[in-house]
Amino acid sequence: MKRFVLSAAALAIALPVTGLAQQNGPDRTALSQPVIALTGVLNKNADAVGLDEDQRAILADWIATMPAQRKALEDETLALRADLRAAIISNAPKEEREAIAARIGENETALVMMRSNCADHWRNVLTPDQFAMLLELAGAA
Repeated sequence: MKRFVLSAAALAIALPVTGLAQQNGPDRTALSQPVIALTGVLNKNADAVGLDEDQRAILADWIATMPAQRKALEDETLALRADLRAAIISNAPKEEREAIAARIGENETALVMMRSNCADHWRNVLTPDQFAMLLELAGAA
């Protein structure tokens, strides 16, 4: 019994610390965790993949626009999470909390699909051999 009480006490101490580490750590958001991340790998390995000039221009345009779109959606989702936290703390009506949570869920889905759409984009821009090499370089093959 004493061992159980000590284990429970250790757990009770550790859980809040873990929560703080997750909130304040380098990955405080856990948003849009890549299911697969290809663009950065492609950018670093454009020569190895054998991109032609048109493909390089498409890559440059993608890098110039898409990360900012993802970041904007991540920022919006973080704000919604803060709103939900405040709504929970202030005992806002359940319907209001559910509406905020639903919007968070929609944003999370959109963030994950951005990664999926990215893979589809590169699958269409690259040749099958180039895409296979990209997957290999990304450790996804």
